[in-house]
Amino acid sequence: MRKNAMVLGFMAVLSAVAFAERPYDFRKELECVHAPGVVDRGLKPAVDEFAFTNDAVISIPADAGEMLTLAARDFVDYLGTSMEVSARVARGGRDQGSGVRVALDGRLEDRQYCVEVAEGVAVRAKDECAAAQALYHLEDLMNLRRAPFLRKGTETRRMVFSPRMSHSGYGLDDFPEPYLAKMAHFGLDSILVFVKDVHLTSRAGKQYQDLNALIRRARKYGLDTYIYSYVVAWVHPDDPNAKEVFDSTYGRVAEAFPEAKGIVFVGESCKFPSKDERTNTEPYDVKIAKGDMRPHPGWFPCRDYPDWVRGVKAAIDAKAPGMEIVFWTYNWGKQPKEDRLRLIDGLPKDVTLMATYEMYEHFRLSNGFETKVGDYSIAFEGPGQYFVSEAEEAHRQGLRLYTQAMAAGLTWDFGSVPYQPCPFQWKRRWDSLRESNRKWNLTGIMESHHNGWWPSFVAELEKEAYVEGGIPFEEHIRRIAARDYGAANAEAVVAVWRKWSDAARDFSPEDGNQYGPFRIGPAYPYNFGGRHIDRGEFPNPPHASNGIGICFLNFTEPIWYEKMYYPEKLAGEIEVLTPMVKTYMDGAAVFREAAKGLSGCQRKKALRMANFGEYLGRTVATGLNLKRGAEAWERRDMEAVKAIAREEYANAEATLPLVDADSRLGWEPTMEYCGSRTAIEWKLRKMKDLYWPDESAAPTKASMRTGEGQPPTIQ
Repeated sequence: MRKNAMVLGFMAVLSAVAFAERPYDFRKELECVHAPGVVDRGLKPAVDEFAFTNDAVISIPADAGEMLTLAARDFVDYLGTSMEVSARVARGGRDQGSGVRVALDGRLEDRQYCVEVAEGVAVRAKDECAAAQALYHLEDLMNLRRAPFLRKGTETRRMVFSPRMSHSGYGLDDFPEPYLAKMAHFGLDSILVFVKDVHLTSRAGKQYQDLNALIRRARKYGLDTYIYSYVVAWVHPDDPNAKEVFDSTYGRVAEAFPEAKGIVFVGESCKFPSKDERTNTEPYDVKIAKGDMRPHPGWFPCRDYPDWVRGVKAAIDAKAPGMEIVFWTYNWGKQPKEDRLRLIDGLPKDVTLMATYEMYEHFRLSNGFETKVGDYSIAFEGPGQYFVSEAEEAHRQGLRLYTQAMAAGLTWDFGSVPYQPCPFQWKRRWDSLRESNRKWNLTGIMESHHNGWWPSFVAELEKEAYVEGGIPFEEHIRRIAARDYGAANAEAVVAVWRKWSDAARDFSPEDGNQYGPFRIGPAYPYNFGGRHIDRGEFPNPPHASNGIGICFLNFTEPIWYEKMYYPEKLAGEIEVLTPMVKTYMDGAAVFREAAKGLSGCQRKKALRMANFGEYLGRTVATGLNLKRGAEAWERRDMEAVKAIAREEYANAEATLPLVDADSRLGWEPTMEYCGSRTAIEWKLRKMKDLYWPDESAAPTKASMRTGEGQPPTIQ
């Protein structure tokens, strides 16, 4: 294993080129709606293709509103920036020229549009939002072609799911206009904002913001706004003052934001003093002292929740009639089925039920080891039995049904990366979601929670997966691979993605992994034999909303492993994680080799994916080394603990140029730079102090074979 660690360290050096990204440089990508330099000027249109030429006209109805006007101007910008073709917008069909004519047709289905390409392009759409999506689709096709050419013919398309909602991946509750535009281009139609009170969000550094202005800005791009409620009204619906309390909290928020599409409630965030005798509302330490460990109402499907929902709904309806109430059952998925279904049966019929898609499910890894889904995961594609039971009941009751599926590319299997590049495993989830739509009329998806949405190739594939009449997956993924990494590398790239997808299925998504080393990556401490490390010692920015506290199992004494990771569990996870490290590192090498024959944006993408793949491999290596260290610690074999410590030191140190090269790695919206260079260097100092207090015995860059560690970039 030590030899492997040194080889992996050497690979990090090979991936480094000059200069580092600055913190938050990743936002430049999120602010770039249309990438320059996409067009390949050497390509010529085929006989069955229409080609945009300079002075193309984008014709929209004379009475087009702000949304369609903005989308038409966006398309003009795309043609100029990405395809190097000049175009302009015209209203009312006058002076159409050779370009695109957009018309609205109310006879079409919701979210449906038709595109006919001949000697020009004709778009018919249900409404302005669908028309904007039609123009974005034309952009997608030209991006895949790498030229301003469209194949002649007719296609009819319709998005299956709405809403598709997400928190911000730009920054907590932070949605600048270019990011909103980018979300819309990828087919999302709603944003999610944490709200604690009127105009009070969780946004770091600037909690107060004008949410009505955000709602208006989002709507310009066809995005509705859902409020994720952190508002607490500690009153029982039967209490004499309940109406007054509900009116002054939830009613007040609804009155302040009447144009918000809906408000999402989840148990732990909308807890109340239930009178269900099976629950206990006392603080946790008081429960322990009294020996009364009945669950808090936030984590149990109390029989009086339907009354609570009716009271809250009345307060909201009085101020914002029609605002959607989304009731999310996340917190009680482990509870008895009969209690959960009884709660659903009692809900008002105009409330939307949301159930998490894959959680609490038990499944087996490739070595036969049984594990379970602790929190959101792509290791098990779903649906889980908890979701199925509630989906069936919602369908019987005629309730609108949404799900939290984290389906846009990132779950809690990894916490400090932009997305998980395992497209074939994602396809299994998307196919399953489509089947749930057919079976139980699943209509809405929460695409991402906390860690936000990122515009990856996975998100690009997902958009088509949700379209009736979309590009077939196998064709689409190969066209993306050829576009981004060159036709000669396409098959090798797809093969890597397939292997990474298989590896994703061998992850054990239990709390100890999701809230531990896989949450913050190689910055996670290796601390066997050391004193307890208080969370406050971790070098996290003070404005991080959750701080490192979200890793609630983090930094504890090694005895924690003895409680959470019994020997069979450690052995089972070590067995699958060991080859997983190699799978990611081998894939990174494929992209690095491909980059040698590429130039421009393709070379940059190949180097970035190589860097990303290696970071994933080193994150898995940290998780693996901690489990190996736990085994050694349980044997009280300190020599083995220290030997593994040297390997982990090398692994963490070799991660430094990776996070330098890509400012998004090691960052998460609620925890900020939890896995940054600063955090990793803090870990390395802790390890030196613990295992090698004598400087002469401490690891060095030379002995660890990690090179000089010059800050890299990807160019």
